[in-house]
Amino acid sequence: MNAPRMSEQEVLAMMAEAFSETSPLTPSMRREDIDGWDSMGALMLMAELDERFGLHLDAEESRAMQVVSDLFAYLRRHGVMDD
Repeated sequence: MNAPRMSEQEVLAMMAEAFSETSPLTPSMRREDIDGWDSMGALMLMAELDERFGLHLDAEESRAMQVVSDLFAYLRRHGVMDD
């Protein structure tokens, strides 16, 4: 399956939607600084990744993500974002 490619801005928008964030996200933002990046937000993000790309982010991988750019790295490993 060829996953669609996303830019950093598209990923930031997807994350903001999953986390119901109205403020812009940046790659260096920490998890604890994003109110919506709680357990429900993480589940929403996991569902979005599954629906859009067929990626199955597990709970352990999700908990290990501490900054927005950690998701970028995950998506690059799975061929969704360019290096």
